[in-house]
Amino acid sequence: MLVSVVPTTTPAQATEATREGASSTTDVRATAWTPVVSPFFSDYEKRFPHVDTDGRNLLIDLCPSKRLCVAAGEGNGQHTVFYLYYCTERSLTNFIGDGSAKNAQTDGATARLLNQNRVIRVSLDPDPDPVRIDWDPIYYIDPC
Repeated sequence: MLVSVVPTTTPAQATEATREGASSTTDVRATAWTPVVSPFFSDYEKRFPHVDTDGRNLLIDLCPSKRLCVAAGEGNGQHTVFYLYYCTERSLTNFIGDGSAKNAQTDGATARLLNQNRVIRVSLDPDPDPVRIDWDPIYYIDPC
């Protein structure tokens, strides 16, 4: 069962400087960033940082029931995967480029990915298969 929580944070998204800086250097460490979901509730939600592509695919495929699972790249070949449980709008920071998502929720809960004006860009109905997501226009996520 998903629970609604009122959001308490302001929106944040990667700046153009971050996006441009990622391509202007050959030092992999200088191009890395940290994807952040806020608020994040560590009691029922999980975050898996610094996983390789195979690990990301496995974590998304194994998305637990009653969760929305999302993955975002870190700019260095690694990924961060989030297992989200609570129904509340979240701000996304450093969700850049392509990623993936899987809605493993029950009771037909539809997840919504929103742009900077909170207009729905993607709706994700429960589905056993993950989907590719372009995170660039997405600033907010509402798991259900």
